[in-house]
Amino acid sequence: MCEFIVQPASSPELLELLTGSESERVNGAGSVFCSSSRPDTVPGVAEAKNIIKPSMTVSAIRLRDGQLECVKARWGWSPVWTMGTMPPRTHLPLHLVMRSRVFDRIRREGRVLVAVDGWYDIPAATPSNQNPSLSYTTSRQSSPMFLAALAQISEKPCGCDGLVLMTCGDPASAEQRLLAFNAENALGWLEPDLQWEQAMQMTAHMAVDEPQLEHVLTSPRVLQGATWRRVDAARRR
Repeated sequence: MCEFIVQPASSPELLELLTGSESERVNGAGSVFCSSSRPDTVPGVAEAKNIIKPSMTVSAIRLRDGQLECVKARWGWSPVWTMGTMPPRTHLPLHLVMRSRVFDRIRREGRVLVAVDGWYDIPAATPSNQNPSLSYTTSRQSSPMFLAALAQISEKPCGCDGLVLMTCGDPASAEQRLLAFNAENALGWLEPDLQWEQAMQMTAHMAVDEPQLEHVLTSPRVLQGATWRRVDAARRR
């Protein structure tokens, strides 16, 4: 599963990308291209300032009173019923979130989008006796992707506050992938009355999936020493 995400630097441009895509979709135009939203770096050596690790602050986009706005949240959410007993959750499966009553409030009030240029994960096929490599996943299009997420952001900050990324896939399988959208389809995740059936349709027909993605193997050492220790710990879990 995703170990790090790489975020574009400019939040205002991302809002324009989303609103521009919606306007062009309504008017029947083509897709939006925003070249400045993507860092000019080779996959695998992204600038450190754009690399977000669990417990770091993530920039997200939410819908409030009909307007898109940028918010900040810690990557890692601790539901109140897990406080003190489990580490913050960085990922949750979509089918669990959309169908369980315990997530009613955050599902209703906390759906957000996280703009990314790509993400790093550890390939599942890496032998346990080898130093782990990282796989950098990015879109084949020259524009950011938008990850579906939930965020609890309280008026008075509390220990439960945080953000968790959505994953999708066969509920009976351990293989899950991040739920990602292109700009023209991402706003559906923020619809106030989104239901489980609609979420399934979005996942099946609108989510970014192979062959829209490309993967590049790279050494964790390019992400600095602190990153290497984080990945090494992940291999031991």
